[in-house]
Amino acid sequence: MGDTAGMNAMADLKKTWSLLLVLGMASLVFGALLIFWPGRTLTVVTSVVGLFMIIAGVIRFLVAVFDSHAQDRWLMAIAGIVGVIIGVIVMRHPEATIAVIVLLTAIFWIVGGMVDFFRGMSHRDAPDATLRIAFGALSAIFGVVVLSWPSMTIAVFAVLTGIYVAFFGILEILAALQLKKA
Repeated sequence: MGDTAGMNAMADLKKTWSLLLVLGMASLVFGALLIFWPGRTLTVVTSVVGLFMIIAGVIRFLVAVFDSHAQDRWLMAIAGIVGVIIGVIVMRHPEATIAVIVLLTAIFWIVGGMVDFFRGMSHRDAPDATLRIAFGALSAIFGVVVLSWPSMTIAVFAVLTGIYVAFFGILEILAALQLKKA
């Protein structure tokens, strides 16, 4: 019985090779776009996220208005309105949205780094004190670097993300081709 289930699972998995191939190719293209055009690609992705927020907001609002069986319809309506408003802001100002995300990340790294640093300093006898101090200092330094050079940081982040996504795409393509052969 176990062998039959395993063969059925493999047969089902083999059927998905083309989906993995498409995912791999899309990831490879998206990764390349992030590597070679980091700023423009992030702007487009941010705009697409904004569009998604608008669509999701409209749908939530319509569900609240037309579904008389929905509980807490007023919450759904508020969520829909907020989604549309934030989506419009994101679409109208994608670069500013990216800048806000970078700013918030930098602040988080600085605050979190200081907390880790001071926890390590105040508990020197803890086994992870040295690592906590080092990680805390490094995190705070990264936060300061991001605040000092936000536009460069965005580009570096986009390129590193692009490399990761492209590598993921290559692995998915290889996996798809192996599944096709199996």
